[in-house]
Amino acid sequence: GAAGVGLLIGDALRLWRSGAVRLERRLPERFVVGRRATLTLVLHHAATTPRFATLCEELPPDFEVGPSLFEGLKLEPGQGCEQTLEVTPTRRGDRPLGVPLAFLRTGLGWCERRVVGPADQEASVYPDASHFLRPEALQPAHVLAQLGVKPARRRGEGMDFESLRDTVVGDDPRRIDWRATARRGRLVTRHYQHERNHTVWVAVDQSRLMAGHSGETTKLDHAVEATLALVYAALAAGDRAGALVFDREIHALEEPRHHRSDLGRFVDLLQPLEPRRVEADYRNLARGFLVRQRKRALLVVLTDFVEADSEALVRPLALLARRHQVLLVAIRDRFFDVLDAGADPRRTTPFERIALDDLVREREETLGRLRRFGLHTLDLVPERVTTAVLNRYLALRAASPA
Repeated sequence: GAAGVGLLIGDALRLWRSGAVRLERRLPERFVVGRRATLTLVLHHAATTPRFATLCEELPPDFEVGPSLFEGLKLEPGQGCEQTLEVTPTRRGDRPLGVPLAFLRTGLGWCERRVVGPADQEASVYPDASHFLRPEALQPAHVLAQLGVKPARRRGEGMDFESLRDTVVGDDPRRIDWRATARRGRLVTRHYQHERNHTVWVAVDQSRLMAGHSGETTKLDHAVEATLALVYAALAAGDRAGALVFDREIHALEEPRHHRSDLGRFVDLLQPLEPRRVEADYRNLARGFLVRQRKRALLVVLTDFVEADSEALVRPLALLARRHQVLLVAIRDRFFDVLDAGADPRRTTPFERIALDDLVREREETLGRLRRFGLHTLDLVPERVTTAVLNRYLALRAASPA
C-alpha cells in the first residue's frame, strides 16, 4: 500500500521534473495534390535521466498517411527525438491540421506526461501543375496531346512578317526560320501579325453550386484544373492569359500575362479557393470585366446553374458577348446521368425523372438563348471539362479573323 503509493508519487515527480519539453511539427513550404510529402515531429527534451515517449499525429481525413502513432521511443538524457511521416494530400486548399501529442513516461511507466504540439498550423496544398512546369512542358504539343487535345491550325497565310519566336503548338512547319534555328539551337518560327492582341480570360465561379462532388473531387477542383490547362495552352500559343475568381463579386484576379514562366502566378491565385455558400452574380461579373478589359478578348466562364432567368444569367452574359467572345462552360451534376438512354431506370422514381426532365429542358432552353445572343456554350460533367475547353479554345483561336 504505502510503498506503492510512494513509488507512484516518485514516478509522477520524476516526470514533472523532466524539465522543458516541447513538441514541434515541421512542414514543407507547400504540398501538392497527389504527390507524397514528408512532415516531421520533433520532441525537444532536456531531462537528465532516460525517458520513453509516444508520438501521435493528427491530420485531415483527406491526407493519405502512413502510420501516425510512434510508440516505445527511448529518449537518452538531454536528448529528444524526431519521427518523419509520409503523407499524400488529396484536396487542394489551406488544410487545417490537428494537434500532435507526445506522452512521456519513466521506466516504471505508472504515470504519463502529456505534451501538446502546435494547434494552429495549416498545410498549403497546391494543385498539381507539374506537367505544365517540367522541362518537357517546353513541348506544348506533347503536353496537350496527353490531355486529349487536338491542335487546330489558324487559317490564312501570307501575312506580314513581324518577329521571330520559339516554335509552339499549332505552328505551321513551313514558317520555321532555319537560319535563326541554327543560331539559337532550338526551333524558331516567323511570327505574323495575325497573332497579335489575342487575350484569353478565365472566370472561375466559387459559389455554392461549385461545391458539388464528382467522386472525391468538387466541381471547383475540376474548374481549377481546366483553368491551369487553358492558361498554359494560351501562353504556349503566344496569347496573353488572365484569370479571375467570382461569386457575388470579383474576389481575386491575375492580369493577363504572356510568358509561360508566369504560370506559377495562376497556381498561387487558385490554390486557396474553396466554394462559398453564396450565389453567383453574373451582373457583377459583367460590370467588373467590362471595366477591366476594354479590347476584345475571349472570356471563358467556368460555372454552373440550376434555375436561370434572363435578369440573372442571360442578360449579363449577352451584354458581355456584344464586346467580347464568350464561352460559357456549365459544369453539370452527375445526377443528370440517370436520364441517359443507357441508365438503369430503377435508380430513380417516376416523379424524380419528371423533375429531372424539367430541369434538363430548362437548362437546354437557357443555353439555347445564350447561343442566340452569340455565346459559345459547353454543358459537361466535371471529368470532361479540361479536354473539351482546350479543344474549343484552339478551335475558336483557329477560326478567329486575323
